[in-house]
Amino acid sequence: MAIFVALYEQQFMITEEIRQNSLGDFKIYKDLAYLPANTHPNYVTEGFSGICTAGSATIHVYSRSQHIEKNDLVVILPLQLVSITDVSEDFKITFFNIDREMFSDTMSGLCRMTPDFYMYMRDKFKHTLDESYSKRFLYLCDMIDLRTRETPPEFKRESIIHLLRIFYWEIYMRYKSDKSKQSSYHFSHKENIVFRFSMLVIEHHKEHKDVAFYADKLCISPKYLTMVMRSVGGMSARDCIVEYTISEIKAMLRDATLDIKEIAMRTRFPSQSTMSRFFRKHTGMSPTEYRHQIHQLVEA
Repeated sequence: MAIFVALYEQQFMITEEIRQNSLGDFKIYKDLAYLPANTHPNYVTEGFSGICTAGSATIHVYSRSQHIEKNDLVVILPLQLVSITDVSEDFKITFFNIDREMFSDTMSGLCRMTPDFYMYMRDKFKHTLDESYSKRFLYLCDMIDLRTRETPPEFKRESIIHLLRIFYWEIYMRYKSDKSKQSSYHFSHKENIVFRFSMLVIEHHKEHKDVAFYADKLCISPKYLTMVMRSVGGMSARDCIVEYTISEIKAMLRDATLDIKEIAMRTRFPSQSTMSRFFRKHTGMSPTEYRHQIHQLVEA
């Protein structure tokens, strides 16, 4: 593991107390101690998005490196392999962190996610903005900060998610409009397995939730598939199947016209109770409780 110089230790090493605090309410940060990246590459459990307001640094996502300076917007998704180096003494960034669940809930209201978007974001995590667009991002941060401070607790999370959708929709439109996106992918053997596995999950997750099915399709062992997923994607093959299924259920729960029994049928669970147990196991709440939360239905 790389040894941090004194400046990096002061700015980037996150104490357990800071980490616990950062997992609380959603916040806008300017303190680099809260940035979920350091000089040693690691799979970040929280993604982050922010704009450089002064100085410079180099951010690495997998094998891709980008020099970051004033008015550069950085968008890092959860579970990417990230590090930051060459940080100037005057480096400043205004940013927010977003965990997997918050990101999933945000994107579930925008589009059906595909693996190529994640691959694209590995290469296109830096966006150079002009002054007016930089101010727009900072204004969005001000709006999020206002909502975190002044919105009643029962409305806060969903209010922030709606604001985040504005931001991520802009990013998603950039991806869809980029005619060069297909030529930007350079897959290693393991990355190719991850991509093919992810596409198979999208196609078959309703009927097949066992890793063995996908390993057989890829002509590899379940153990090797899980090893590849952990080394490249930062999560197990089983977790990937679960996460995509949960994301789809959440997206349907946002549609108030669908009852939970119909959602269970659409996701091919044998019964509503089976789907409810699956959902509670992986989210800590029932589908009804989640629907109450997102629609702000406060019990009398």
